[in-house]
Amino acid sequence: MICPFCKESIQDGAIKCRHCDSILNVAPQFTQSPPAYQNHSTSTINSDEIRAFVGTNSEYYVQNFTKFTIAGTENFTMTWNWSTCCFTFFWMLYRKMYIQAAITFVIFWLPGINIILHIVAGCVGNYLYYKHTKDKIVEIRAIQPPQNLYSILQQVGGVHGWVIPFGIVAGVFVALLMFMIVAAIIGLAK
Repeated sequence: MICPFCKESIQDGAIKCRHCDSILNVAPQFTQSPPAYQNHSTSTINSDEIRAFVGTNSEYYVQNFTKFTIAGTENFTMTWNWSTCCFTFFWMLYRKMYIQAAITFVIFWLPGINIILHIVAGCVGNYLYYKHTKDKIVEIRAIQPPQNLYSILQQVGGVHGWVIPFGIVAGVFVALLMFMIVAAIIGLAK
């Protein structure tokens, strides 16, 4: 058998890859039918596809995504994601959710909405990412042959590593800007 993450040969039925330490086939499947890539019209996804698409921290997301399909149908269930709450815009960029990132960026400029947006994002962030992941997997599956599926999912999915240093630089810039504004206001008040 081939590891879907590192593409190395591993023992058939292995639970964990000995090369990259990825957990294999432990989480429950998200599909009740044969593997979804056999029928390109289906909209179900399985945990291996999620792991390949999500990449970093995939076990956390596989566990949370099962909460949305636990009854056999897709339903919203409130979960909490601290990263989404604290770093909403940057988390969405990091997870390649560009439309959602643009919407949150615009909403941040509305007075009084910022804190509410962070709390709401913390509650619904995992579900938004589940919907994004599912839509992308189904879209990729529809146009790619099964033998290329996992490598394409890894290329299209995953995260943007540049977002973390960009977020730090942006945070320092905003802090300095705020300091200069407060210093100017205090200087004018004297």
